[in-house]
Amino acid sequence: MSQTSFLEDVSTWTENTCSQKWMEAVPKLISYYEGTTEASKRVDILKLLCSSFLPCVPIEKVEEEVFSHFDKVHHIFDELLQVLVNLASSSNGNNDVEKQLLDVQEQIIAKLQMALSVIDSLQACIQHVCSMGELAMDKIRSLPTAVLHVLSGAYTHCKDSGDIYGDLLTMVSDPLSALFKKTHSLQMSLSSLLDLVKLTPASSDQDIDDMCTVLLRLHELSAIVNSLDVKIMVTTWKTVSRLACQYKDFLKNRLDVAVLVTSLCKQIELAYEYLLQLAPQCDADGMVSSDGDHRAFSKSVKIMGFQVKVLVMFVKEFDDYLGSCVKDLYAMLLSWLRYVPPSLHAPSISPQCFDEIRRQVIIAVEPLTLHLLGNRQFMECLTDCEQELMPELSFPRSLLQLRVLEMLPKCQAEVQDNWICPQVYPEDIQRESILKAVFRSLKCCHVELSLSVVLPDVHCGKKPGGVTLYEYVCTQICGFVGSYPERHFWLLEQCLLENVVCPNLHSAVLAIDVWSFMARYGTADLCRDHVSFIARLLCTLPANPCPGYLHLTLLLRRLIKFMAVEHQEEFIKEFCVEENLSLWSFIPLSTFARAATPQIVSSLTTTATDIMRKWINGPTRTTALTSELAISLGCLSNIYNQVGPLPEGLTASQHSAVLGATQSIWRLIPFKLVSENHVLHQLVCSLLEISSYLITDLENKDLLEILHGILTVLKSNPEDAFRLTATTFLGSLGKKKLDPTFEQGQILNKLPQLFTALLKDRNPLIHQKALEAFAKFAEETSHEAVVPESLQQDSNVREMVVNYLSKIPHIPSETYNLPKYLDQQKWHLQKYMDSMTTASNESPAQERDTDMQEPASKRLKYDSETEIQPETKNKNEDAIYTPLLNKLRDTVARFHELQETSALPSWVTEELKRLNTELGDLT
Repeated sequence: MSQTSFLEDVSTWTENTCSQKWMEAVPKLISYYEGTTEASKRVDILKLLCSSFLPCVPIEKVEEEVFSHFDKVHHIFDELLQVLVNLASSSNGNNDVEKQLLDVQEQIIAKLQMALSVIDSLQACIQHVCSMGELAMDKIRSLPTAVLHVLSGAYTHCKDSGDIYGDLLTMVSDPLSALFKKTHSLQMSLSSLLDLVKLTPASSDQDIDDMCTVLLRLHELSAIVNSLDVKIMVTTWKTVSRLACQYKDFLKNRLDVAVLVTSLCKQIELAYEYLLQLAPQCDADGMVSSDGDHRAFSKSVKIMGFQVKVLVMFVKEFDDYLGSCVKDLYAMLLSWLRYVPPSLHAPSISPQCFDEIRRQVIIAVEPLTLHLLGNRQFMECLTDCEQELMPELSFPRSLLQLRVLEMLPKCQAEVQDNWICPQVYPEDIQRESILKAVFRSLKCCHVELSLSVVLPDVHCGKKPGGVTLYEYVCTQICGFVGSYPERHFWLLEQCLLENVVCPNLHSAVLAIDVWSFMARYGTADLCRDHVSFIARLLCTLPANPCPGYLHLTLLLRRLIKFMAVEHQEEFIKEFCVEENLSLWSFIPLSTFARAATPQIVSSLTTTATDIMRKWINGPTRTTALTSELAISLGCLSNIYNQVGPLPEGLTASQHSAVLGATQSIWRLIPFKLVSENHVLHQLVCSLLEISSYLITDLENKDLLEILHGILTVLKSNPEDAFRLTATTFLGSLGKKKLDPTFEQGQILNKLPQLFTALLKDRNPLIHQKALEAFAKFAEETSHEAVVPESLQQDSNVREMVVNYLSKIPHIPSETYNLPKYLDQQKWHLQKYMDSMTTASNESPAQERDTDMQEPASKRLKYDSETEIQPETKNKNEDAIYTPLLNKLRDTVARFHELQETSALPSWVTEELKRLNTELGDLT
């Protein structure tokens, strides 16, 4: 019997005949199906096989006899879709008559009908199998694969139909709509079938692998329908998540969860960006500037919320089997936090939209972080010390790290150890402890810290409006420190010390605050040990203005007041005044017991005045002795600043000795060399500070000497520290009523010059302090004529002072942007700190030798202003060059004086430029 005759005969068989002859007919039908090349015949054979003979095949044999051959269904369906693409392509480029277009339309519709027949055949297969009840995977192994292939092809064709059919789309919209509906129906049937498939302990590895394949293919399907129909996407993910959770124990070692999670992350990130575009946009004043699409926003945020729930489920159920997708999760979390307040990079959309995003999306940050705490890759992402992030991701990373800090105390000891004391091998990613990582991230948040970004107060509840980022970070770290494991306490101390001595101010202040919390709520013995350690550390270092040294002094000042009284007494004995003068120059005396203060004051004063006399009366004044004198003056300033004008323990004779020695030192200072010598500069700053406390006892001739010296030094462009100290000194002059002596007029003439010079300073800090000093002077002085005279010299200065006194804030230009300015400031600060780190790494020993502990062979003479030169200089060179340099300095100073009275002529300016070039050639 021929193939055609057989097919005609079989199509007339009754159900009983089919049941009796299926074993003979099915192999022939499959053979004919595989052998024919005509699409219509293959579709007819498939339809006949699935509708007439499949119900007759026992369920135990249906896979072997029928479904195992369904890979050929892939081919016929793919061929049909390709023919459709070719037909549509040929018609879109064809400008022939309408009849030919109709012919193409008929062919397209015919092919679409064939595709629908293939889908109907598969639908019939599923319906028959589902009627059998619960099934094992091996009974239908090939059917889900064939159905999923057809679903992917059909959905893709519908998705791309606009590009495929072009102008023909309206002509074939009905059969295309039918294709989409049939495809969706087939997917629903497949979902019902998969619910009937059961995995049991008796299931083979092949059965489990087949289920994993089905889930991965469903996930691929979700990516196709994501932009086609959201409801289908939701249904698909529901099926995947339900089956994955139901058979987790069987699938966990075989299912590639990373693929599913990565795909979800990408879909969620794309949806997140689209969501922010749909939201109503607001202007700088918070007013809605663009309505957006609120309905689409509400729908999209709910769909995204569903995707997030599915993602949380996968991470929770398969937390030990996530693999490489952890990095995608980490990137997604950073992206979420980047685009919501208080991030500075959050878009300007309405607060209601942000609230909805928080409820549906951001709320998942906490459970995701919690389930990832034990994951090594997640630890590496958050604590990688070499990770380079975009600047806008530093703040989200900090928030994520702080969430980890909050969760760690409730974790198992093993998880805590991995975060607090990571074991890193050479082949691993180099990472650090979570606490160090928090401090490292905070250093990159200069803009957020400076702008006082506000976060919710989740601890004490005292501030319903929220707390600043610094308060939030400090509270979180202190809470973490309160539960810090004792076995790792040394790491906490190490981390805090590293950040105290670092040049970054925010990190240093945070470390000092946390250390103070530890001292206050820890044991008294712990506080004593820490104070003793820091004091010994400071005693081994030369006093210097480096950030690390200054931060250590601030820490010691904070910790001493937390010491028990008996421990303070031990401290005084261990660090006696005579041997640790630099230490006592900054320790707050008011924190000690009242009975101990007089003895400390007396010892400090006696030691300091001895050093002052030694410097005044000594044959030579070495760098070391001058540095020691500056420290002694700092001790005296500490006494007068904290205890009062005539402190308890300081006798009148000691006060007179301090006053007399201070006057004598001022007369010996070579002011023209202050800007050239760091130690001399430090001495003059200390002299100005102590003199501001002694101002009411200084004579007019002393004040004139000091003011003349300040003017001289200011002309040589001194360091900021000198100008800052000078403003403080000038502010204290308001308390002094000048005696009517010969020097009074000269003093009153110099004061306006000094105030004007400092008020015009370009350093913002010095300018602000100068305003404060001038306001204080104007309020206290009895020489009121100085005030208007100071304002008459420069109209800009007058306007600034008037605005300051009237409390009128400075209004920046319209182009000024504070976040951008702070971002530039952050870059400059980082560059400065990097240069400091490089310099300290290259030659720390050399700096100590030259700047702090200069050997006796390189002593400097301070006998007069013209003889301050190292003894090791060549005498002949000294005689030749020193006079020339002194003349050059005097000439430059004279030009500065002339410029202050009137502008220099243009020809003089040009000549000075030429001379400046020639001087540059010499160097």
